[in-house]
Amino acid sequence: MTTALDLDATRRLLDGPPPPTVPGQLAVDTEPPRCEHGNPRCGAVPVRPYPCGYRCDQHQPARTHPYRTAP
Repeated sequence: MTTALDLDATRRLLDGPPPPTVPGQLAVDTEPPRCEHGNPRCGAVPVRPYPCGYRCDQHQPARTHPYRTAP
């Protein structure tokens, strides 16, 4: 069982400021995903994830395009 002294020590520890850095964790700047279609790559942003990779609206897979009527 925990005692009242253990609870007080834990409360004091939790009420204190956080450490300046957390050991073992690294903040990394990441770039947003870009369109993976084409050679060279399109690179457009924003994109949506598909099973074939990230694609912009212009390079959606064929089955996701809306139906079009012939002119």
